[in-house]
Amino acid sequence: MYDSSNECYRAVEKFCLRALLISIGILLLWLFGIVIAVDQMVIIHGAMFGVEEVRMEQFTYDAKMLNYLLMGAFKLAAFLLFGIPWLVLRFGRAPKVVS
Repeated sequence: MYDSSNECYRAVEKFCLRALLISIGILLLWLFGIVIAVDQMVIIHGAMFGVEEVRMEQFTYDAKMLNYLLMGAFKLAAFLLFGIPWLVLRFGRAPKVVS
């Protein structure tokens, strides 16, 4: 018997896994950027926003904290939107009944 709902579940499961892996890749790239070039990013953004030299130290601290906050929010959203649905679809199937 042809079961199209099973194929739909498999497609959604594959999508969630791929989206979760892409999200993890984006987070790793973001982390790499913070580790390697956070000072250069802060200087460029400070110049774009017109931050004076006197306030640059506070702006640097705020920019780093904002990056960590946004990384945490992105990670939480990726796990809630893609990780948990993938886990449920992957491991929540009822066992096949052999008759």
